[in-house]
Amino acid sequence: PEIVEDFEREVVGRVPKKVPTVTWGIVSNVVDGLVGNLPANGRRLVGHVDNSDCPAIKVDIQMSVVTPAKAKAPVPVLMMFGGFWGDGLPRPAGTPPSTNRFPEFGGPFKAPPTTEQLLAAGWGYAVINPVSIQADNGAGLTKGIIGLCNQGQPRKPDDWGSLRAWSWGAARALDYLETDPMVDAKKVGIEGVSRYGKAA
Repeated sequence: PEIVEDFEREVVGRVPKKVPTVTWGIVSNVVDGLVGNLPANGRRLVGHVDNSDCPAIKVDIQMSVVTPAKAKAPVPVLMMFGGFWGDGLPRPAGTPPSTNRFPEFGGPFKAPPTTEQLLAAGWGYAVINPVSIQADNGAGLTKGIIGLCNQGQPRKPDDWGSLRAWSWGAARALDYLETDPMVDAKKVGIEGVSRYGKAA
């Protein structure tokens, strides 16, 4: 308990006692689409955070969930902090794949993207956009979920920061995945790179 207290006070901050609820809704569906050359189904979702206590601040968590089209039972899912190169939804059948998925990093690469590797192994994936939960800069601390909980006021030094807010958002995404009939919610992993790895 002492170590947890030290981390909450000095590193990740404290989650407020009263955090608004999140209501998930499906914005769009892709049925029998393709990720690479693999058949997949995808759903684009928005998790609306109740802002009735502070209507001036709106938080809508962006996430997509993609599962193999031919899955006969719920599948394990890897949740990924992302959203920088799109939301990972399948492209409609008949649409050519991109020839250079990540030009910023000198792609294309020889190995298939992680999303294709997951689908080929019978897994699904969820891409959650962290900045739709909380901005990735100090200027955004009076907005996002932190600003909503503080009703637009600055945070105290031991209040939660972006890392803790992103992990809170991922936990709310898991709440949704527990309701998705195509997801085996007992087998959900999470990953991120750099600061998103710390949030994971």
